Amino acid sequence: MKNTSRREFLKQSAAIGGGLTVGFGPLGAVAQNLSQKADPGAEINAWVVIRPDDGIIIRFARSEMGQGSMTSAPMLVAEELGCDWRRVKIEYASANANVRRKRAWGDMAAVGSRTIRNSQEYLRRAGATAREMLIAAAAQEWGVPASECAANNSFIVHGPGPRRISFGKVAEAAAKLEPPKDVKLKDPKDWKLIGKSVKRVDIPDTVMGRQRYGIDAQLPGMLYAAIAQCPVFGGKVKAMDASKVEGRRGIVKVLNLEAFVAVVGDNWWRAKEALRDVHIDWDVGANGNVSSASLMEFYRGGLDAKEDIAVAEAMS
Repeated sequence: MKNTSRREFLKQSAAIGGGLTVGFGPLGAVAQNLSQKADPGAEINAWVVIRPDDGIIIRFARSEMGQGSMTSAPMLVAEELGCDWRRVKIEYASANANVRRKRAWGDMAAVGSRTIRNSQEYLRRAGATAREMLIAAAAQEWGVPASECAANNSFIVHGPGPRRISFGKVAEAAAKLEPPKDVKLKDPKDWKLIGKSVKRVDIPDTVMGRQRYGIDAQLPGMLYAAIAQCPVFGGKVKAMDASKVEGRRGIVKVLNLEAFVAVVGDNWWRAKEALRDVHIDWDVGANGNVSSASLMEFYRGGLDAKEDIAVAEAMS
């Protein structure tokens, strides 16, 4: 059987599967081209930046952990903005900047499938606000009422006439305007992007191994730690013997931190392997006697506790 390289495998898979690489083309290619532009563009608001070449950056203030929110959340902004989705590049918002800017991006936690549920309205408002500012800038340039203009596919169009201008050409002027205090969101029947199936923006980098995770971070002189925690919740280290690993190549120190033991080394693999040879005696405490049977007994006792039921009823 002929040996096939990973590159050749991906090429063949693309041909067989109808175009693995081509399917990711529009967004991936646009994102790469935009990243090479020197002009950072005009920030319309904390969520939307528009470049002179009509490239659009939408910031994502959560974490993409495989759930697809790095695609779906920016879609909410893009829908109300009225932009061409193919021109969009998505960037992570900076946690440091969020502090400096008085939490401009709000809660940045990605937990409990709450990204879309909890941020839908304010993300849509961010897109709608940027849209109205772009419309206002175009209307001022043309000397027409903003009410006669609309945003469509990354252009501002003047309803009564044939005039239109791209977002990139009015972005700088729009960024200088006062944001409107109230904006009208689209009726769901007018949605063109929300609810549609689009290719996830994180997949190409994931497939090609370009994603960088916390474990990929490397700094000069960086040390790594492998840890062992008590197998029982609330337990502590009773005694530790690290004599087998002291002085071993690459091992810097073995730390007894009461709740856990950490082996620190010059790379994670050495630390991990050394941890195997550290003997630890655990003080499991009162939780050491917990079992499925004891938990079941505790739950049954709770069902029979009439005084607790009376308190609960009084509080309801």
